[in-house]
Amino acid sequence: MRDLHPFVLTKLVSLPHHSREELLCARQVATVFLAISEVVRGANRVYESDAFLELAEPNIKDIIDTLAENKFNSIYVIPYFLYSGNHVLRDIPEIIEGFRRKYPSISLKLGDYLGIDERLAELVMERIASIKSA
Repeated sequence: MRDLHPFVLTKLVSLPHHSREELLCARQVATVFLAISEVVRGANRVYESDAFLELAEPNIKDIIDTLAENKFNSIYVIPYFLYSGNHVLRDIPEIIEGFRRKYPSISLKLGDYLGIDERLAELVMERIASIKSA
């Protein structure tokens, strides 16, 4: 993603899981994704948006329609999920496949969910160390 042709508009859509505690979750998600967006934009020279699968706005379907209307050529969807449940295994792939049929000229790619990653374990260890030193 680093060497994008200057006329290719690429959008990364971050797709976090959402809670029924809408206001609290919305604030937390906004804070987290603002920080992540800045890193992603700087490192990859792509536009970045956040979307939700359900329970909050903007939802993934509206975001993809908007990106298509705004002539984005490539859309990458990255689910911010730690484990594979129905959303990761069924719901999100079905939505993406539906949009591939709806917009065949757009390169719409679904990345893997966050899952188990050694870096997450390292983050947990950092949190433990901060508790011990407090």
